[in-house]
Amino acid sequence: MLAQLALFKNRLSDSSAQRLFAKKDVAIRILDTVIGNRHLHYAMTGSDTLPTLAFVHGSPGSWSNYRNYMWDDSLLAQFRVISVDRPGFGFSDFGAPLHLDSQARLLGTLFRHLQNGKALILCGHSMGAPVVVQIAIDDPDLVNKLVLVGAPLDVRFERKETWRHIMDVKPLYYALPGAFGPSNTELLYLKTDLLSLQSQFQKIVCDVRFIHGTEDESVPIGSIDLAMATMVNARSISVDTIPGAGHYIPWKNEVVFRQLLSKAAIR
Repeated sequence: MLAQLALFKNRLSDSSAQRLFAKKDVAIRILDTVIGNRHLHYAMTGSDTLPTLAFVHGSPGSWSNYRNYMWDDSLLAQFRVISVDRPGFGFSDFGAPLHLDSQARLLGTLFRHLQNGKALILCGHSMGAPVVVQIAIDDPDLVNKLVLVGAPLDVRFERKETWRHIMDVKPLYYALPGAFGPSNTELLYLKTDLLSLQSQFQKIVCDVRFIHGTEDESVPIGSIDLAMATMVNARSISVDTIPGAGHYIPWKNEVVFRQLLSKAAIR
């Protein structure tokens, strides 16, 4: 029963994570902090003397979605690796999602606190991508590079999905299992939050790397065109398209994704 609950909530207990990483002979630090009135839960591996690669998951999800990368020798040779539970997911006040700007403020504060004097690379997949973009807009001196994977960044590509509005109303909301309730709510928020985000793309000043599958049906590849055209003050913009790949590149295309992450290192 506990395993089923963890599956529905899309999260891994700290004790289970510790055991998994011990088997890989990789030290992991699993931590909690409070910012304002919100709890944030996150995990770190690797040396504090290295640049930081931080993963911000999609919707739903949790920090443990990126465990394969957090114990990867090739990445740990280049990075201190951090993965976070976004607000409302995992063990970061599960079930209480926030609007995009509020998530970015909380996570930006966390990453600012974890600064080690080295470069910070934020990797956001799906819903995590607009969150890291907002962080880079709000705190341009904090972020050195964005890696945006399957990024929904154009409201014109958002489906109407009337059913989401219906399911967001109680008691129907409670029919959505586990993490799908808060996921449904924040994806409704995104449909309006993107309008504000799009108007600020010119404030991006760091390096930006897009990674997108040519067969992504959840977020069509055209959804990054607006951002690429309007991030006119970015230090650099590059795009890696993966032929035949869908939306779940970090798990369906692990080898090529790992290679692209290594290339994202700031020399």
